[in-house]
Amino acid sequence: MEEKLTQTTESRNFQRPTISVVIVNYNVRDYLAQALLSLQKALAGIPHEIFVVDNASVDGSVAYIRKHFPEVKLIVNKENVGFARANNQALRLVQGEFVVIINPDTVVQEDTFTTLLEFFRSHPDASAATCKIINPDGSFSVDCRHSIPTPSIAFWKVTGLSRLFPKSRIFGQYNLTYLDPNEIYTVPGISGSFMMIRKEVLDKVGLFDERFFMYCEDIDLCHRINENGFKIYYVPTTQIIHYKGESTKKDNLDYVITFNKALYQFFQKYYAARSIFLFRWLITLGIFLRGIVIYLRNFLKNHFPLLLDISLLNIMILVAFIVRFQLKRGFRWEDFFHWYGVVNLIATVLFLGISFYLDIYPHHRFSMQSILKANIITFVLLGFLTFFLKQFAFSRMVVLFAFVLSPISMLLWRAALRRYYRGDKAALGKDLFSKPTVIVGNGEDVKLVYRKLRARMDIDYEIVGWVSQDEFAPDSLNGELQHLGTLSQLDRIIRFYRIRQVVFSAHSVSYEQILKTMSDVRNPLVEFKMVPSNLEVIIGKSHIERLDDYPLLDIDYSLGKPFNRLVKRLMDVAVALVGLILFLPYALVCRIFCSRHLEIVEYQTPRGGKIRFRQFQNLGENNPANLWFKLWAVLSGKLSLVGFPLEKGELSRLQEHYWYKPGLTGLVQLNRDKIYQPDDAEKYHLFYMKNQSLLLDLEILFKSIFQRRKRNTKI
Repeated sequence: MEEKLTQTTESRNFQRPTISVVIVNYNVRDYLAQALLSLQKALAGIPHEIFVVDNASVDGSVAYIRKHFPEVKLIVNKENVGFARANNQALRLVQGEFVVIINPDTVVQEDTFTTLLEFFRSHPDASAATCKIINPDGSFSVDCRHSIPTPSIAFWKVTGLSRLFPKSRIFGQYNLTYLDPNEIYTVPGISGSFMMIRKEVLDKVGLFDERFFMYCEDIDLCHRINENGFKIYYVPTTQIIHYKGESTKKDNLDYVITFNKALYQFFQKYYAARSIFLFRWLITLGIFLRGIVIYLRNFLKNHFPLLLDISLLNIMILVAFIVRFQLKRGFRWEDFFHWYGVVNLIATVLFLGISFYLDIYPHHRFSMQSILKANIITFVLLGFLTFFLKQFAFSRMVVLFAFVLSPISMLLWRAALRRYYRGDKAALGKDLFSKPTVIVGNGEDVKLVYRKLRARMDIDYEIVGWVSQDEFAPDSLNGELQHLGTLSQLDRIIRFYRIRQVVFSAHSVSYEQILKTMSDVRNPLVEFKMVPSNLEVIIGKSHIERLDDYPLLDIDYSLGKPFNRLVKRLMDVAVALVGLILFLPYALVCRIFCSRHLEIVEYQTPRGGKIRFRQFQNLGENNPANLWFKLWAVLSGKLSLVGFPLEKGELSRLQEHYWYKPGLTGLVQLNRDKIYQPDDAEKYHLFYMKNQSLLLDLEILFKSIFQRRKRNTKI
């Protein structure tokens, strides 16, 4: 037996539920938990029952539902039996007047079921209905209502003409994209991600056709409803969020193959017998061509960093050769093309070998520090050739020019992508290293979310402030976080502060307000995320971030790698030399006129060490003269630009175990106003040791400079 009903039905004298909800789950535990929380609110006061059919999930869904939602009637399958068959398992047991089929990755408004029940009561001819479905970025999901795919409509769909001409009444028939999404009307079909059906209608037309493993089973059911003379309505007066449907499947080749296979099964069931042979082949050809287009698009999307980097490397070497030969008199074009081909081939092979050795493609393809490493090693090795092989000696200037141009070009496109790309790890906001974020909620909820986000040590979150639900917002955060305004002002707040991420606390903000806000804010660069009532996860676009689980740190810290330590030392020396030259006149003046205030200061270092250097007592720590002495300590190797904070007193037991050098600045120094207990500082130390890189050090330096400028401006 494939199923196990874990909760027995009550006695036969129970009140018949008005609504029976059926959810099929497959490895989306956190989404399912959020869906059930929203269902509890929306079904409050309505007699109901909820069935969850689990298709052999391995993410702990079954145990989680049993523990946290014991009232749910859970059916557990030992294998994935597909969407249609799993739904039918529960549909044979439902007792409600209305049946709701809903996906686990959805969130419903508080008024969704009351609104639809009222609609059904006032429209006795309505046999089934759906509401407005929006994507996680607030846009309208066109899949929520559609036509029944006749051969011609299916052809427009599989060939992509429906996407090219969405407003055409001919080509846009599949998703009815020419209709106003804010008006009520009858439609031929609705999406299986959310459909509400009268139980008596379902009894007459039958359950889902189990020949469809996934996709088109909802189309088939709607087609049978239409054939029996019943009406299906689209009701946009209430709405839900569907997290994964729109955001993951459109550009996925597996989706295209599975969907088009199901579409062809539907075509065979209803139209193959009365269609001509040539038209059947056209449908098959359309499916095949669309699959090729999606495959090529996905190939370019997955491999474009490699292709773009190789192209940029070749172009920059070409530019360097042109500059080199333009400076040389009497050069021959034959030599130009010959040596360009040789050097370019060697550079390309070196770059590819090093990149794959460093695991840049595909795992770190957007990593700026990784691509910088690959360029440095490539051109260092290429430079050796020019020094040890006489025939390449002329190309030293070429290597030097390309060494400057190539990494800059590769870093620039990554920086632009990280700023403007619209996705789960989308726009980083107003600078390269942070994603300006606001938290929407009230009181203690905002405080808890803020502290959990801060504890993640994720530098992609720059918490700008919080937005309250009410006009009057008491300062419950005691100055920890700036209050920016109210929910009604969120659109203007996003534009003014250049916000790229909005995190809602679902405990204090209703789902109706969340969905309305997402629909109203029309900014394609903004990500919307939600923290459920349990405050354990953040739910976003096809992405779950755990708040309570701090990831295990690798034993092999980045800071311990010889290459990283070498680059860090080279940066220390280079910056220290520049600073020593710039601040030398100021230090000499202070040495002449303030010599009696000069003293030797001593700082503790990890593992019992001590650092001594001179300092002018009457000048501030950041005075150029005192900074000159610190830079001298950096040059001599006692200090680093970025590292452990300098401490005059005894170090704690935890601090004694950090083995990297003290620094002029660092993550701990930069975030002192966010550290309220020793554990906070420890997480910053661990984060830095694990993720240290040249770019992270540069980011910390820049932020320290800007932070001091802001403080000086305020003073």
